[in-house]
Amino acid sequence: MKKRVSTLKNLLLFQNIIGIVILFFFVLLIHSSTAFCQNNILKAGIAKTDITPTESLYMGGYGLRIGPSDGVYGKIYIRAVVFDDGVKKAVFVEGDVIGYRDYDGIREQVSNATGIPFEYIILGNVHNHSAPTPGGQNADSEWNKQFNDKIISTVKRALENLEPVKIGGGIGHSKIAMNRRKKMKETISHITYDENAASQSFGKYKTDSPVKIREIEGVIRLGANPEGPIDNEVGILRIDDMSGRPKAVFVNYACHGTSLGGRNNTISPEWNGHMLEYVEKNIPGVTGIFAQGAAGDINPRFVGGLDGYKSNLEKTAELGYEIGKEVVNVFNSITTTKPINPQIRLVHKDILCPRNYRDLRNDFKNTTVTVSITALRIDDFTWVTFPGELFHEIGKRIKSSTHSKYPFIVGYCNGSVGYLPTQKAFSEGGYEPAGTRFDPISEHVLVKEIKNMLIELF
Repeated sequence: MKKRVSTLKNLLLFQNIIGIVILFFFVLLIHSSTAFCQNNILKAGIAKTDITPTESLYMGGYGLRIGPSDGVYGKIYIRAVVFDDGVKKAVFVEGDVIGYRDYDGIREQVSNATGIPFEYIILGNVHNHSAPTPGGQNADSEWNKQFNDKIISTVKRALENLEPVKIGGGIGHSKIAMNRRKKMKETISHITYDENAASQSFGKYKTDSPVKIREIEGVIRLGANPEGPIDNEVGILRIDDMSGRPKAVFVNYACHGTSLGGRNNTISPEWNGHMLEYVEKNIPGVTGIFAQGAAGDINPRFVGGLDGYKSNLEKTAELGYEIGKEVVNVFNSITTTKPINPQIRLVHKDILCPRNYRDLRNDFKNTTVTVSITALRIDDFTWVTFPGELFHEIGKRIKSSTHSKYPFIVGYCNGSVGYLPTQKAFSEGGYEPAGTRFDPISEHVLVKEIKNMLIELF
């Protein structure tokens, strides 16, 4: 009996010791996490590099154009903002172009040159249809030969610009954008379904004997749909130095860079570049960076070549100034503070979405599309990337899923998988569903997988 009591006492003693050890490590973990938040501060650095060409170059975005550019109206840039939590660094890079030919190659070059891990390099573009395209027909140009080096040098200068910062956020609203899925009326005319791709009055399909084209009421075409939905939120991150002087602003909004159409051959920063031009002029000391949002079904209020509009460089600038005023007003209302949790938290996943049935018939062994997604969180700010053209309603679903005060969708980023429409849009038809690589159910597959990713950020 005494032996049993002794054994029981030893067992209880052992359990108590184990409990104390577990409690010790739990307290240590909490202390370490708290110490990280209290003893580390967030640093940020920003830089931009002028990439406005001095030579005539081929522009991207429209098949209608004939020949290279004929001039320049405004400047285009590479912009980069780096965040450093004392342990990890992450960088957002945005170019005033329509895309890159080798996203992974550029990210690897930046990583090798700076030491920032590959997955922490967020490479995006503003999707500007009035800018030259890297590579391709411009491969032998001096502009193209210097392009990647300018991205690397911009990130390096942003790193050199690192300093402790205070941050704050705000949400503005703008209606410079308009839904572009236009419901046609019963018409018979010479105008095609997309005057910026195939026109009978301009470009390679121009003809002296135009054919009249019939449209049936209710069909969806590219054009202005003023009654259609948009995401009118302008997401804003204000970054100040520790004395409260404005340093940088990160702007996020969903709207194609297409106010200038395919008949325009003049290089332009488009509305988004003019927006940052206005912001930087009206907030002394600030450098801006813009990340394009979920703009797959969203155009500017007017698009040269569509709905009777003509390309107008001055009106495009005015469009940018209009949203720029909203950015400045919201920026000035934001109070910045040291972030409670400056830790950079990042999750990356390659999500498999089902491929559309049309493409399966050409390659029945390849049934999925790989979508590379990165979710990054700093304090109250969450960024979710998408490597292509996401419909705005899907973007809004993802933003809501972040459970973050300031959620940003960074589209056209880290790759190019084309359009991802909503399941509803497939039943309606139109330009984007006709050209997508995705099956209609992909919207729900993507959102579900991203929701699971976001849980890991908390």
